[in-house]
Amino acid sequence: MYKRISRLTGVIVTLLAVAMAAAITGWAFYADTPIVILDGSLTVESAVPWSRFTGTGDLRSHPDGAKTVTQVVITMPGTNQTVTFSNQQCTVSVTYAGSDIKFSTGNNGKGLSVTPFSAFQNGRNANQLAHKNQSAKISHVTVTKAGVKAFDANASGGTKIVISYQ
Repeated sequence: MYKRISRLTGVIVTLLAVAMAAAITGWAFYADTPIVILDGSLTVESAVPWSRFTGTGDLRSHPDGAKTVTQVVITMPGTNQTVTFSNQQCTVSVTYAGSDIKFSTGNNGKGLSVTPFSAFQNGRNANQLAHKNQSAKISHVTVTKAGVKAFDANASGGTKIVISYQ
């Protein structure tokens, strides 16, 4: 009888340990869901599949509206800059193929959305979008923080923008 209880206790402890490890791993995986914008044939990568973004038409929103933009890292030839946010409105405007693509939040840094969504098509997997015009380059990047320009520069290829969203 005691052996059976001991085995059962061992199984329960093992299951609890596995469940806790899965929960911690899942929490760490979803703690930061960056949006990565890459130049060339413009692609936008998200840790969350794009099919989970909500909304219709040209405006789509991240499925976790409680998360907040914490920083935007801009890397381009000759210019690298990190803009940090603390519950502040964030707008990243990228000029590509003569049009503006915007990633923006509410005044509190929450509710990240992208527009115009119709400018994109499915990429190589569920987490990637590709711009329908594959022959242009990012020509300008502007990042505003609480309505004030924090970064504003022309671009000419090789641009990468990472929006961290926690």
